[in-house]
Amino acid sequence: MQNLKYEVFPNEDLKPNSLVFLLHGIGADASDLVPLAKYWSTNLKKTKFYSLNAPYPYKLAPFGRQWFDLEDRDQTRILNEIELVKPMIITFLKEKLKKYNLQYKDLILVGFSQGTMVALNLALTIKEELRGVLGYSGGVILTKSGKIEINSKPKICLIHGKEDEVVPKKMMESTEIVLKDSAIDINTHLIENLGHSINEEGLEIGQNFLVKYLLKC
Repeated sequence: MQNLKYEVFPNEDLKPNSLVFLLHGIGADASDLVPLAKYWSTNLKKTKFYSLNAPYPYKLAPFGRQWFDLEDRDQTRILNEIELVKPMIITFLKEKLKKYNLQYKDLILVGFSQGTMVALNLALTIKEELRGVLGYSGGVILTKSGKIEINSKPKICLIHGKEDEVVPKKMMESTEIVLKDSAIDINTHLIENLGHSINEEGLEIGQNFLVKYLLKC
């Protein structure tokens, strides 16, 4: 099984009491989300941030990475490809949790776009209870029958640009309906005049979520 490459922030020796793992969007790489870690770390001084590199080269450009292929939108194929990457991510999570003597409840997954789709699938289907998922510009990929396997119920915060043309806002809206039907604690935020990106308002909402569930006295 492939070992995932990553970037970490802060780099200095730190004994954290919580961990955040960031999963980038298609065509990006681990460095793409490091600025989020730098922004949030000012309020989360005991949190270690790991930004993961997706395991596969992006097929449509000579640079960037991808968690799964998006040449078509076949749900069954995509879900099967997510199943292939999940063990790589879980192995990485376990390694870092063991290193710092932490539990699954001490970590949150953060995703953007494709990374959000992977993070949600992993957090909902794994039997261990992660603290939560903070997702930008993404949602749950359902089976063709409109379902998703749910084995745990993490806290979830989804943020989406109202003008997003890459991943339409309806994906967040449908995710909210499906997860609320399963009694999952989910909050959604639709940001005006924002496309497929993260702005200052989205960063602040994300920070509030992370502080609420990770900050320890």
